[in-house]
Amino acid sequence: MALHGSSPQVLGAVHADAATASSTPPSSPARSDVDDVDWDLDFAGLWEGGWEELLREDAEQIGEAYQASILGGVLGADDEHEIEEEMGEGFKESSGHREGRREHKLSAKGLISNFVLSIVGSTVLGLASQMPRLGWILPPISVVAGCIIVSENTRLVTATIDKLQAQKGITVLAYPDFVRGALGIWGKRISSATSMLALLGMMCTTLVLEAQNFNFLLPVHWSWFGCNACGHKWWAVFLTPIGLAYVFGNPGILMKRAAFLGPIVCILTIILAWMGVGMSVAASTAMPEVCRGSHKLLPAPSEFFSVAMVLELAKVGSYGFYNFAVIVTVPTLRNQMKNPKKTAPAAIFAYILALCLFLPIMFLGYLGFGNEVPENLVDGMRDDRPSGWWALNRSWETGKLTVAGACLDLIVTINLLMTEAIYIPCTVLAIEASFPGLFRRGPAWASKVMRGVVVALRLLVAVGIESFVAMSALVAALFCVCNNIEPRLALGSDVPQGAARCTDGTQRTSSRH
Repeated sequence: MALHGSSPQVLGAVHADAATASSTPPSSPARSDVDDVDWDLDFAGLWEGGWEELLREDAEQIGEAYQASILGGVLGADDEHEIEEEMGEGFKESSGHREGRREHKLSAKGLISNFVLSIVGSTVLGLASQMPRLGWILPPISVVAGCIIVSENTRLVTATIDKLQAQKGITVLAYPDFVRGALGIWGKRISSATSMLALLGMMCTTLVLEAQNFNFLLPVHWSWFGCNACGHKWWAVFLTPIGLAYVFGNPGILMKRAAFLGPIVCILTIILAWMGVGMSVAASTAMPEVCRGSHKLLPAPSEFFSVAMVLELAKVGSYGFYNFAVIVTVPTLRNQMKNPKKTAPAAIFAYILALCLFLPIMFLGYLGFGNEVPENLVDGMRDDRPSGWWALNRSWETGKLTVAGACLDLIVTINLLMTEAIYIPCTVLAIEASFPGLFRRGPAWASKVMRGVVVALRLLVAVGIESFVAMSALVAALFCVCNNIEPRLALGSDVPQGAARCTDGTQRTSSRH
């Protein structure tokens, strides 16, 4: 989730002064503009204004800014301006473009809160399950590496935006604007495609997890095409009408009205996850010592270069990266900051804080569950297990769900259903923007068929894939990582695309960007 600092226009058409700047060459920006980019990360400056500044943040705008940041990851200013002209007030409402919003900008502490709320969520359920195959060291290193990579690329994104604005005089309101200014139109097209596919993959992943979580609370024992333990597949079917409502309706208002619950959901998720792994440690002490799960520091040297180990390393690394896959929201949120220079240090502080919340879950989960860590932490939060349960197959998944497990299950699932009210409509808008001739200017039935196909694809994935962790890692490896290569490519070019070197050492920028 993200708090909202609003202005009359957040993501839509470029402001008049920005449009003038883009069509009129800036006054001979010299080479020193590149050298003047502020690379310093002033973490001490984040606390100026005290905690009172955070308390003054407008909680009612949390959901609206979250929606704006997600949409800003797939649609640039030009895209949204074109859609807004065609769809009018309907788009303004569905995308968060509303007139008369309060003049409010986001503080650094507000941005920290936003990023922590965005990162902490369903990912906590699969953290501990990364440990058994690779031992105590490699999985935490993978998560730490994901944090470091995203931190560095956040710094690169903000520095590159400063560089683009200094050299080309353009205004970056969303991630595709940033990529287009830095890498050209094909960079924007690739970025929009990978962001759209990432959203589509996340939609499918959340349905897989929601179906599992509902089946933990209310198990369905009906057979599914011969499978007698596939109640979660039935739950995927039961939840499909909600997806239909999100695809064909305008559910964003749900998120905006309930946005104040975000901090409560985040805090409870972490506390209950810590309770879950802590209870596993306590339960393991009651087991006979010979039946306790074993632990290893590292895999055996003979396994390091096997295909199975390489694939396991890739999966764990991708999941570690998936935890922090919020880079595409940075340009949009930066545009809403009181002081944009604080965007990078505030975001990096938020990543580190989330990392500190994640690592105890990994270590305590592995300590308690051993090699039998359930993929979904909720599935291991059980009691009233049968006699001799530790000798059974998948022993930690026997017994009845504890109250803490049921609470964690409900909180995470409700949070997923709320955030889907943002993700799903944004995904549909992104698909329409990718094929405007077919879906926006084509026959009316084409858009309706596309929405039906999206819902059917989501259901097909949910009933065909068992592992939400594997699905998360796959989405990260295929799509999320692409948007973290682009900042390095962008900063690697001294002269942005569309600019020409003049004989006097200055740059002349074309009016088209």
